Amino acid sequence: MPLLLTILLVAITIATANTVGFEMRAHNLDQSWQTAQAAGVPAAELATARSRVSAQRSRRVGILPYPAVSGAAISDPFQQPEATADAAYRAAVDGARRRAEAALVVLRTADGPAGSAAYQARLRQLAGARRPIDLDALARSWSREAVAQLSVRQRLTTLSGGLTDGLPNDVVRAVADLSTLAGRAGQAGISTQGAGEAVAMAQLYLMGGYPALLAGHEAVIADLRAAAGDLQHRLDLRSRAADLMAKLPDLLQQAEQYGAGDDFKGRVDQIRADVAGARATGDDDRLNLALADLEKLTDDLQAANAGRLPAAHLSCVPGSPDQLIVIHLATQQLVAYDNGCPFLRTPITTGRPALPTGRGTFRIFYKAPVYHMVSPWPQGNPFYYPPTWVNDAMEFIADGTFLHSASWQPDSTYGPGSQYGPYASHGCIHVLDGPLQQLYDWAKIGATVVVQD
Repeated sequence: MPLLLTILLVAITIATANTVGFEMRAHNLDQSWQTAQAAGVPAAELATARSRVSAQRSRRVGILPYPAVSGAAISDPFQQPEATADAAYRAAVDGARRRAEAALVVLRTADGPAGSAAYQARLRQLAGARRPIDLDALARSWSREAVAQLSVRQRLTTLSGGLTDGLPNDVVRAVADLSTLAGRAGQAGISTQGAGEAVAMAQLYLMGGYPALLAGHEAVIADLRAAAGDLQHRLDLRSRAADLMAKLPDLLQQAEQYGAGDDFKGRVDQIRADVAGARATGDDDRLNLALADLEKLTDDLQAANAGRLPAAHLSCVPGSPDQLIVIHLATQQLVAYDNGCPFLRTPITTGRPALPTGRGTFRIFYKAPVYHMVSPWPQGNPFYYPPTWVNDAMEFIADGTFLHSASWQPDSTYGPGSQYGPYASHGCIHVLDGPLQQLYDWAKIGATVVVQD
């Protein structure tokens, strides 16, 4: 009887210990699963483990509940539910990490070229996150940031005409163009300080994130364009001056052919000195002034080459007729005076030595816009010429001596010595078309013509 009682007491003790151990282990597992659920493991993923514990608790072995005979006092009856829950936790962590990594990839793209530092910091955040809930929080946060960044990126794309390697197209092009322009300016001896500052500021701007790129875009592109415009203007000044300076020798040569070289040589020398000085000092204001003088000189030379020689420096003739035309045989020039003051001076060609233009004072007595010249010499005579139409003819000597056009004579052959050349007249006076038309429109019947040496 005592032995049986002892055995019974031992059995009751073991059953009680097993039951207590079972419940304590079940309680601890439930607490860990609640912690796991709070850490982000979905309740559904833990339901299998919980149902298995519940099933274990409700089982009976004969007349005894399973906890009493589970052996929980000396072993672990929950290996399978615990393994199932652990697998669910690992799966939750892995899934959350993949979501965070995917969000980070999108955000890195949305950040653009300037996001490398932020990307490294986020990688450290990712590495430090252990719980699913923390990883999912990162994924949600990065997804929101990516949406915001992509919205800014799209606005920047539209504003800048697209992106080049993630950077605004117009700024990238403007930096490249300004750098090229600065290289050309440097070779031309032009200071590029302003351009260098604009490029440096733009490069600093391009290191920013999309919000900063969008916010600063208008100011940066305006600075780049202003610097490029200023540099281009300075290059254009020098190019324009160089082009005009290159034309001066030919223009001056023709003016000399017309007998007006002395009217321009002093101006040419002065302007050459002014342009050279402005270039040497890099003084744009000075170059602007020199260029204005150079353009005026070029215009005057071109006018002279068209037959309109300078006349303003000639003296007025007091007491002269209202309309006076003076033919200078020695210089082969015509000067017209209106009310005694010169307004037109042009190269001419007069009669050849064998048929010189008559000297003296005459008056225009006939005008014709178109006139048919017929040779008074027969064919075979050295002086014969075929019937020829001329324009703006003005007869002032009754022997058929006219002022008139000569379409067969090249413009460059007028002026000093032309009376001895192949285009010398038969006594008439050849005048270039432009000045002749002005003279014809101005001169009235009765205008005085003086032919002198």
